[in-house]
This record gives sequence, C-alpha cells and structure tokens, in this order.
Amino acid sequence: MGLNKILLELRTEQGMSQKELARAIDVSQSTIAKIEVNRNEATASTVRKLSKFFNVSADYLLGLKDEFGGTTPASENKFTTEEQKIICQYRQLSPEYKAALKAVLQTLSDASCRNN
Repeated sequence: MGLNKILLELRTEQGMSQKELARAIDVSQSTIAKIEVNRNEATASTVRKLSKFFNVSADYLLGLKDEFGGTTPASENKFTTEEQKIICQYRQLSPEYKAALKAVLQTLSDASCRNN
C-alpha cells in the first residue's frame, strides 16, 4: 500500500477532514488532497510532519514496512477522536490564547480535584 492510501486510512481513522489535518501539520489542504489521490509525492518535510502527527514511522507511511516500526498505530492512539480535534484546535491558537487556555484548564482541574 502506498502513501496515498495509508494517509487516507490514518486520517479517516482519526475522523479528520483534509482541511483539519492540513491545519494541524501546517500544509495546504490541496497538499493533502493531492497526496491522497496520488497526484503529487509528499516532500520529506511533509512526511516528517505526518509521521509525527500520526505517531508512525516514515517507513510505514511510505509503505516500506508493514508494521508501525515500534510506534503506536493511530487506531491504538491514546487520544480519542475528540481529544485529537482539541489538539488540532490548540495548535492553531496564538501563544497568548494558548496561555489563556492553559490557565482555564488549570482552574478547571483545580476545581475538579477539590470536588473529588
């Protein structure tokens, strides 16, 4: 199986659109679309970003290995689809908004600990 099919499989397993994935790894939506329909080859930089995002080896993405190379497959990822989407949204925030969100999360976490 080639990168195009592997990428499509990983992305759909995560319940993500091409646009969401593109934003998460800082490439254009058309880049993802062209890779998935096998119109363009991915650059080394894009393969690296995809590998890191999906927590798989570059060899696996490129279809050079049948296994995940010792990494956790996306289907066994410790994050749920909802959590993965939250991470994607977080990555799009400015540093100021990230700091504000961290403060809100800390406040909620502290309140939750007091209530338990």
